[in-house]
Order: sequence, then C-alpha cells, then structure tokens
Amino acid sequence: MSITQQIQTILSQVQILPRRLSLLTPQVLATVPMLRGVWGAALHDLDPGAYCAVFLGQGKPSERIPPLVLRPAPASAEDFPALDWILIGNGLEYDAALLRAWDVASGMGLGPARRRFHIRACHPLGPKGEVLPTAREARGWALLQAVWPLEGSPDSTPCRLRFPAPLRLLRQHRLIEQPTPTDLIVAAVRRLEAFLPSPAREALARMKPALIDQARTCLAENWRGQRLDLLRYSGRQKRELEMRGVSGHLDLPEGPGPLWPLLAAAQWLHLGKGTVVGMGQLVVEPIPHPGA
Repeated sequence: MSITQQIQTILSQVQILPRRLSLLTPQVLATVPMLRGVWGAALHDLDPGAYCAVFLGQGKPSERIPPLVLRPAPASAEDFPALDWILIGNGLEYDAALLRAWDVASGMGLGPARRRFHIRACHPLGPKGEVLPTAREARGWALLQAVWPLEGSPDSTPCRLRFPAPLRLLRQHRLIEQPTPTDLIVAAVRRLEAFLPSPAREALARMKPALIDQARTCLAENWRGQRLDLLRYSGRQKRELEMRGVSGHLDLPEGPGPLWPLLAAAQWLHLGKGTVVGMGQLVVEPIPHPGA
C-alpha cells in the first residue's frame, strides 16, 4: 500500500461536520473569539457535559484537544458575514446541544451592550467547501472525502499553501517563524492523531518517520510572510491573551507529493495552536503566474 493510500485509510477514521452560520450582528463588529465566548457561555448553562467535551476536550488536562474549529467564512461567501464551525470526531455526538446553544447565545447578545444577534441560516458544508441545503439534522463526512481544490494530479500540481490567519507552530517552546514542509506535516500529523481511535493512532505513529522523510524531499520555495498575532480576552483567566503567530505562504513548485491527503484534511482541521478561534487555517491555491 502506498503512502497516499495509508494516509487515506487513516483519514477514513475521522468524521467531521462543518456548517456555515449566516449572521446578522447589528451595531457590533463580531469576532470569532467574541462569538465563541457567548456560545460557550450558553452551552455551559444548557449542557455542562457537552461544554466540557467540546470546549475543553476529553482526556488528561495536558492532552485535551477541543474537537472544534471556528473561523470566519470566506469574504466571497454569498451569505457573508458568516461563521464556519466544524465539529470533529466525538464532537459530533453533541451536535443537538450545540445547535440549541447557538439559539440561546443569539438572545444573550454581543459586546458590552449585549446586543442581540441573529442567525439568518445554518447550512452544512460538503467536502468541496460547497454550501449544501439547510438541514438541522445534517450528517458529517469522513476526512478521506476532503477534496483537493486544484485541477490536475494532486501530488504533482504546483500549489501554494497559504495561511491567512496566524499560524502558531512551536519548536522547543519557541515560535517557528519560517515554517517548512516538514514543520507543516509534523503539525498535521499531531493534529490528526488527536482525533483518531487507538488502532488508527498507532498506525499513524508507525508511519510518522516515513511521512517526515517524505516531507524533507518536498521541493519548496522559501516561506514568505510576516508576524501576525491574535489578541483575545479570556473570560476564564479574566485577562487578554496574546497568541503569537505568522501569516504567509509556502510554494511547492512540484506539488506536495504523496502527502497531499494530509494537507487536504488540514484545510478543515487547521494546524498548530489556537485552532478553536480560527488560527492555523490552510488555504491551498494555485501559484500565481509571474507578473499576475
């Protein structure tokens, strides 16, 4: 079995349920951390068990990874402004409570004046990122189905890996400011293994050295980008937190090779720290022609 096939087999073990919420937030410039905060407060009161499982994550405190991603919808979305929220793995078990919490949160309001906001529509998203018909009883799909967004063979078509939101990858507790393909693949493996059942997690661990070796052979241009930090208020800690990251892109002129399914999945899982507020979002794009 090829590396690509082994990755795909592992990806088949993780279900996700992505949705897009069309919002109306009168007189409030709503941010993802702000929306997450009021949604979390509503869920905490409505269903403390669901709150602990989804907002804190399960397992040992040092190993908890929330099975959730929140991010702004693309500015090109027809229903902009909107929010994409993605449930991962066992997060799908709490879908009904999470939907109800959004209804409650909209009445709780945003900002110091607690201005009510409205959810105009709630649509599931398909593996291409396409908006599907409205369905509150939406079903998820396996990460194996995540579509590579470019035409041509995914392994050999030149591509740009762009990170519009802060990407926070750490090495020995220090921010990686010039990420390489190896850094991204290590982060993708770490992110994926958090949501796998034990047998698949063990299979991924056995594959990890081969995946890193493959990433090291991937031809890449130098990282182009700059520092981009996220400042958010923590209600639990009662203070503002600065989450340092970088924004930019990495061009792969010969494509990502057999690792492309990991990158296709990372478009939904995000990479690094702060994914629950949209950090580490990966967008796969064509490399622009010179002079374009």
